[in-house]
Amino acid sequence: MKKYSIGNNSKIWSKMVGADGYLALHGGAHDNKNGTPFPSYSLDLEWEAIPNAKSYAVLVEDFDAVAVIGFSFIHWVAVNVKTNKIAENQSYLDHKAWVDSKQATYGENMLWQGHNSSVNKTLVANNKTNDLGGILPEGFTSTSLENSLMYFGCYPPNADHTYTVTVYGLDVDASELSYHKNHRSEKNHLNKPYYVGDFMHAIHNHVVGKHTLHFRYKKVG
Repeated sequence: MKKYSIGNNSKIWSKMVGADGYLALHGGAHDNKNGTPFPSYSLDLEWEAIPNAKSYAVLVEDFDAVAVIGFSFIHWVAVNVKTNKIAENQSYLDHKAWVDSKQATYGENMLWQGHNSSVNKTLVANNKTNDLGGILPEGFTSTSLENSLMYFGCYPPNADHTYTVTVYGLDVDASELSYHKNHRSEKNHLNKPYYVGDFMHAIHNHVVGKHTLHFRYKKVG
């Protein structure tokens, strides 16, 4: 059985992940460089090109969050990655460019990002003393729906957590990905806000390979 490893490997790596396997502090709540309501400075990523991939997608998850909130936390989901690398802080910069454009759909030369788990409009809502919806504690809930459409930095409240980055190689460009909402016949595309379930539906038959990176982040508080 292949050993479960923490940190950079020969297939996928990040300059923000140190030799000890820990992410730099500014990749999470210890150092919120962007000054956003939650940490949003995304890590750089580079990976070995996947044969037959025409584009890539990225998903960042925290499975250790199950001990805190009862389920894994989606920190980042994005498509329209056209090369085998993503720059530091690209999530926030592309999100800001999209918001400033005031367009309903994402531009051709930016990441097409879906909602992370801080999304503040869900069918089930907690009893909260403010106007935030969603089912998570307020510290993990976005202050606006659009703010959940970028990287949510690491924020482990109980212990150091391990995070999983999966880069998917896809046999199509992002513009060719589609999904059906609520089992209806009409196709929807990922060039406008979507959820991780929509993402999984859209990429399901197009994955030609993937790389995985695990890193850790120090407890906050």
